[in-house]
Amino acid sequence: MTKPTIILTYARSLMALTVGQSLRPIAGKLIGVDSVEWTVLGFSKLCDDIRRVPDSNTEPEAYVEALIALSREFLDEGPVLLMPVFEDAPLLSLHRDRFPEGVTIAATSMASIDQVHPKDRLARSVEKWGVPAPATDVVEAPCTGATGAFRNTPPLIIKPAEGVGGRGVLLVQTEAGLEHELATRSGTQLLQAMVEGEDYCVTAMADGKTAFAISAYRNLEQYPPHNGAGALRETVEATPFKAAMERLAEASGWTGTLQADFRWSGDAADTPMLIEINARLWAGITHSVHSGVDYPLLLARQALGEPMPEPGQPQIGYRSKLPFLWLAGLTGSSLDEADYFAQIEDSWNTLARSDLTVQHRIARLWRDMTDFETLKEDISAALERGKRAEGAEADISVEEAGTAALGSLFILSHLLRHGTLPAEVKNDPD
Repeated sequence: MTKPTIILTYARSLMALTVGQSLRPIAGKLIGVDSVEWTVLGFSKLCDDIRRVPDSNTEPEAYVEALIALSREFLDEGPVLLMPVFEDAPLLSLHRDRFPEGVTIAATSMASIDQVHPKDRLARSVEKWGVPAPATDVVEAPCTGATGAFRNTPPLIIKPAEGVGGRGVLLVQTEAGLEHELATRSGTQLLQAMVEGEDYCVTAMADGKTAFAISAYRNLEQYPPHNGAGALRETVEATPFKAAMERLAEASGWTGTLQADFRWSGDAADTPMLIEINARLWAGITHSVHSGVDYPLLLARQALGEPMPEPGQPQIGYRSKLPFLWLAGLTGSSLDEADYFAQIEDSWNTLARSDLTVQHRIARLWRDMTDFETLKEDISAALERGKRAEGAEADISVEEAGTAALGSLFILSHLLRHGTLPAEVKNDPD
């Protein structure tokens, strides 16, 4: 049997690196694509080629056309599997019929995605499906003077209907705070009732009728704190979420990977509450794979119509940390300030106008980012919090993937091109 050419998007991410590690053995060729120059996958030893394509967010039509053209290049060699790694999954699912015969998109159908994405659609769907979820108001922003008309009152969670990595998610404590958020935000916003407990990321495979290979983890640390991406994660028992995941798969007709966020007290007498479903691979995919369930391989085999291997059992209690975010999170309030990122951007733009070489600019920027005066007040707290990560495995190591750790240079690549930090590391609603 001819091995497929596998194209992975969002090559900048550790997610793509993990997917590449899982799929390299079954790929005839492995191609990474992204809109930026320096990528994690590009610095690894996994890929046969890295291609630059338009940005899926700012140039969606050009992005799709570029991937169609790229797919055609390899069809003479056999089947092509295109696996969207991050938030381009809905876009590629929408346009799957435009790809030539022999190209498979590893994403669920748009009919399924439309029921849960953007997040305001999920809020409406769960009521119909009978899946326990917090009461949610759907609001169009900006708006003023309307808070009295909502079911939910502060304290509550406000979040944009579209967003990833916790960007734009905020706990609002007062009516005045809610008025401010609604007046200054734009687009569809969700006002979600508070639910006691912790956040749990629950993952599974689905076949259109039910969910299987179910696993769950919780974030012990996040960056930015309280509402950012997980920096220190722990695998937990998934049984409390099993019925809800099976119902979600059945009601939506979902196929492929299924990821849902729940909030739960941890008490068996309490019901986990569904917070959201992400129609894409999740940021903690590396943790899930290392914990014992190889979702990328299961997804690829399912999409290609091939027999799937045994899914494996998640290792309960397994912990992992994402070094960059974990170390940043340890510094506490120093890096939890919005103006910290603005200072980095200002520093870079100042350096960009200087006569220094790029190498010297990068060195100077790193010095500014790690200024001891900025961080020293939090060193003691960082040491205490660091004890939580003892025994946790790193999500990435140079030994595993050559120089892939240099993919953090994606941040510098973005600065070089745009003069701003990428949205993935900022807690912005846009």
